[in-house]
Amino acid sequence: MKVLHFFLIGLLITLASCGASKTSTTETAMEINRDRKSVLMSELKKKALKTAQKEANNYKKEGYRVFLGDLPMEKQIENAWLKAVDINDRGFPEFIVGNAQVTAGNATAAKSQALHASKVEIASLTSSMVASLIESSVGNNEVTTVEAQTLNKYLQASKELIVADFGQVLKVLEIYREMPNKNVQVNVRVAYSTTLALESARRRIQKEMEAETQELHQKLEKIFNPERLQIGSNTNVEMDE
Repeated sequence: MKVLHFFLIGLLITLASCGASKTSTTETAMEINRDRKSVLMSELKKKALKTAQKEANNYKKEGYRVFLGDLPMEKQIENAWLKAVDINDRGFPEFIVGNAQVTAGNATAAKSQALHASKVEIASLTSSMVASLIESSVGNNEVTTVEAQTLNKYLQASKELIVADFGQVLKVLEIYREMPNKNVQVNVRVAYSTTLALESARRRIQKEMEAETQELHQKLEKIFNPERLQIGSNTNVEMDE
């Protein structure tokens, strides 16, 4: 099992390089990224169904089933897979995708706990994204090392609070199996807007650092530039090779 297929990473890097040069206007840059997205999704859809079928077969061998009224397992996995690699018109990840597997005494409890756990994972991924943006800002001499340490301190202090600000997440996969002891295990995968998640993180950090200087607050605003996010930083979803 790997975080994402190697061919996906290679494809994304290749496409990113096509639009990496500076453009004269924001409109031109967005047009390039729309073209990149079109090519990206066209290529990925060719692979998604085959990959989803393989992953679904593995889940079924382990005893997993879909809940009554839900989409077929293959389609759910395909949708989840595409969400994990989607980009917006500005070229950065459209969604943060988190997953969780929880076992409880009944399906209702397992579903609720798994949904919460997947949101916690999204919050953790969001914090990791913010940490990478802070690190990038140090490399670009936009903040000092000391300022970065201060910002990271507030980031860690707000990490567990970020999830409380999340709105409605998009549930893209929800399957279950009955365990030998009659407990129920639920596997959930959810997607949430990268832009909204980063905005939640920014608000929480700002609240934590109320006593800091106006200059540091201004630098924090500049740090939240999602165009600097690294490919693959938006998910820990494991996919079959």
